[in-house]
Amino acid sequence: MTPAGLRLGAPGVYRVGRRPPPAFQPLRLDIAGFAGVAPRGPVDTPVAVDRWSDYVLRFGGFEGPGLLPYAVRAFFAQGGARAHVLRVAPLPRAPHAAALAACALHRIRLARADVPAAASGSGRPYDVHLRARDEGSWGGRLSVRWDFTGAGHFTATAHGRELTLPEGLTPPDGSLLRLQAPGLGPAGGFFSLLEQAVRQDTPGLRRRIAVLDRQPGPGTRSVDVDAELVTATVTITDTDPAYPRQERFAGLGLNRAHPRFAADVLAAESLFTTPDGEWPEALLPPDAFLASVESAVVRGRGGEDRYAGIDADSFHGTTPVELLPIGGGESTEDPGREEVGMDRLALVPEVALLSVPDLLWFHSEAPETTTETPSRPGSPVFVPCPPRPEPMTVTVPRQQALLLDSGTQLPEIVRRQQRLAALAERQRRFVALLDVPPGLPVRAVARWRAGFDSSYTAAYHPWLGVVAPDAPQRRAVSVPPSAFAAGIIAERERRLGLHWGPANALAAEAVTSAERIGEADHDELHLLDIDVFRGERDGFRLASARTLSHDPDYRQLGVRRLMTMLRLVLDRQAQPLAFEPHSARLRSELSGSIVELLRGLYRAGALAGESEDEAFFVTCDERLNPGRSLGLGRLVAEVGVAPARPLEYLVLRIAQDADGAVTVV
Repeated sequence: MTPAGLRLGAPGVYRVGRRPPPAFQPLRLDIAGFAGVAPRGPVDTPVAVDRWSDYVLRFGGFEGPGLLPYAVRAFFAQGGARAHVLRVAPLPRAPHAAALAACALHRIRLARADVPAAASGSGRPYDVHLRARDEGSWGGRLSVRWDFTGAGHFTATAHGRELTLPEGLTPPDGSLLRLQAPGLGPAGGFFSLLEQAVRQDTPGLRRRIAVLDRQPGPGTRSVDVDAELVTATVTITDTDPAYPRQERFAGLGLNRAHPRFAADVLAAESLFTTPDGEWPEALLPPDAFLASVESAVVRGRGGEDRYAGIDADSFHGTTPVELLPIGGGESTEDPGREEVGMDRLALVPEVALLSVPDLLWFHSEAPETTTETPSRPGSPVFVPCPPRPEPMTVTVPRQQALLLDSGTQLPEIVRRQQRLAALAERQRRFVALLDVPPGLPVRAVARWRAGFDSSYTAAYHPWLGVVAPDAPQRRAVSVPPSAFAAGIIAERERRLGLHWGPANALAAEAVTSAERIGEADHDELHLLDIDVFRGERDGFRLASARTLSHDPDYRQLGVRRLMTMLRLVLDRQAQPLAFEPHSARLRSELSGSIVELLRGLYRAGALAGESEDEAFFVTCDERLNPGRSLGLGRLVAEVGVAPARPLEYLVLRIAQDADGAVTVV
């Protein structure tokens, strides 16, 4: 293999330059991950979104009972630029029968081409099915339209099953042709192109022919035909009035041999649907006149929202995966296991901030309707009896999502959040953002805080209220504060740098808070390392950026994230050095590359000290790498840094001189 950048000329010996020294570059730690409940979207599959509209396209809006959309919107409102979103659902996951039954099913009436009529070339009616890609009642709103187009018209001569193609026309194998010829009826008949070949009739005369699945005319005589290529266009529309969306696939083939067979393209590219059950090898339009076809929802398969089945196990752990054949039936393979919920989201290498806004999820069934009879007002005077008032019927949502009660279910809340904190501590790659349970007094918050000790976690308080843009009554919804904090952290890193303390910023779009935090309560919460959103005249301001670590060296969130970034950079970007010859040159190159990385951070203000010698050191010499270490294949380098810590306190001393002058020190 020719090395990159080496240009060869005349034959000879060329000297190849050696590998350039490694260049370490800082990594982004502003990408967040959110796991929660949504009305639609792929289950347990992280989806990258770069703006709020991307989230709406895949997961819907605020119509579901979960807090996930509010959290993602709050993240982008603060200035976040990228997030990975994961939708949770009840266990077991797809392709289990219960999960498949929750997906809407649509029927399309086409024709099957494996038993064609000899005269017309049209097949028998046949139903194919498209299943909504993801579970939920949203799939019942889909409409699927199939349009068939005849294009590339040409005139040719058919010799038996061979059809001469005009110059320059090379339709793909598996194409569907509509031929018009005597005996094929007014609309003609459909024929499948099996393969193409070149015939050498006379020396110097070649012609390209298409081999059809059958001959268009009786006998073996030649037949002049009019031909055109038939393709399908599938348009899938989500008729959701609040968030309409559509996708369109053109130029689809109706034969499995076609490179863009409709079933294969929909299975690979559609975000809305996927083929369900067995599709035949070849399909035809419903009639030879290329009429359009509209889908119909299969009775009893309009999709189902399984909110009632979501519980704590939906958010973490692993689950068996049952492998079902595409046509249904029982699997013959042993089931595997895969991560679900936040465990799956934690595997995304980009995620550096993890928030689970629905971690306190609790579902209850509410009665559909209640009837109340208004009481009659009392009167000291007898009056004629008024007409009996009609009972007033109040409609209540059939399903409602609640939060675990902080007073009676605090142990369960702590158990769930400790699971998230343990995940962050084990991965050592991201920071888990926790939400102090709403409604806790300060003393109870202290008891809650005692359950955590990790520099990879940070806690935020109180919950903030936002108003959904499409809320008809403009009522505020309480949103976990970690979502606002994730956006503030991301925006601060992108604008000022990773080392800048992610605090002293207003929570955009927050209009109220679940609790008012006074000065005395704020003092106690800050000493507990709780990051508080303080209510001010212009909004709610994040007043600190601490972790839940008891180690004073990692108390500041900026320090934790800086050290995490350095470890990830050295771990990932030094991998190409493996199996390099261990020499003084390699040690010098490694030291120089690390020094350049740290020098850039020092100049940006991420490291403390009056000089580089005070800010960091890098050692990679013979003392750290003796002969015994060389024999074990080790290369050891010691790196020390002095992170710059954010300023939290300003202490002012006011003094009055004997002459009455006041000085501030």
